[in-house]
Amino acid sequence: MKRDGSIVRIGIDLGGSNIAAGLLDIDGGLAYKCKVKTDTSSESAVLRGLADVVFDVMHACGLDAGIIDSIGVACPGAVNSERGIVEYSANLPLCGADIRTALSSAVCVDADKVRIANDADAAALGEYRAGVGKGTENFMLVTLGTGVGAGCICGGKMLSGRGHSAGELGHTVIVYGGEQCACGRRGCAEQYCSASALKRQTKAKIEACERDGIFTSMKKLVADNGGRISARTAFIAAADSDTAAREVVDAYISYLSCMLTNFINIFAPEVLAIGGGVSGEGERLLAPLRERVYGEMYDRKRPRELYTRIECAALGNDAGIVGAAMI
Repeated sequence: MKRDGSIVRIGIDLGGSNIAAGLLDIDGGLAYKCKVKTDTSSESAVLRGLADVVFDVMHACGLDAGIIDSIGVACPGAVNSERGIVEYSANLPLCGADIRTALSSAVCVDADKVRIANDADAAALGEYRAGVGKGTENFMLVTLGTGVGAGCICGGKMLSGRGHSAGELGHTVIVYGGEQCACGRRGCAEQYCSASALKRQTKAKIEACERDGIFTSMKKLVADNGGRISARTAFIAAADSDTAAREVVDAYISYLSCMLTNFINIFAPEVLAIGGGVSGEGERLLAPLRERVYGEMYDRKRPRELYTRIECAALGNDAGIVGAAMI
């Protein structure tokens, strides 16, 4: 039962691999969280997964449907928050899915208590209200994962755009005529700045070293990791003075600084936070990145205290859940 008059909020982060959910505590943290694998075989399977994680939270926390104040769902794709519908999703079978009606019916909660938002927007909202963006009016979160996700808050309001598809900033071109992107364009930032892109760049460098008979410790790191290249491989080797790895890291940071400088020139956030696996490198990523961005951005001649702060996201993988609960 509800105690002390607190608001009972559940957040769900719907991903292509997992559905994660949690109960928000009074301070904006997570009192409990859980996850299940995403069954992507059909729309109904995905919707069942959403209901399953809500029931898990309810049972673990001793909640009944009547005391739940809100359930927020962070969904990938173009999301119509007003109608509770996913209008388009490239990677999940949810085009046209009425998340609000389906979830409210499944867990016996009033439909007006169920809200949905784009996953990148939800993560940005979580960081804005409970993470590194707290206290700002203009904030941006850029997530470097399989792709490049972005959420932007301007004047305290989420930028959603026409058709609810604003923020697809990974599909801005930074190399004209460059690598083919799944969106149909060439040279998109996602093809150079995502964690997936960094893995490809690392793999290409290792293969080039093998062809040319050049030693690189990245090869041993990959072998020690079961043959898997991670977004950390080049950074770890570069920190150990590996020349080939240093070249990978320098090129990656060059692409990333180009993308982020563009974003800062357009949106001028007080804080730009970087999330996703690559952000785990901390200052090994941020220090050279800040140097390049601050040397290239349009208003670089302003006083330093007016520069956009570039920081790592504070909430990690929980940002989507926290933001969803706060919708």
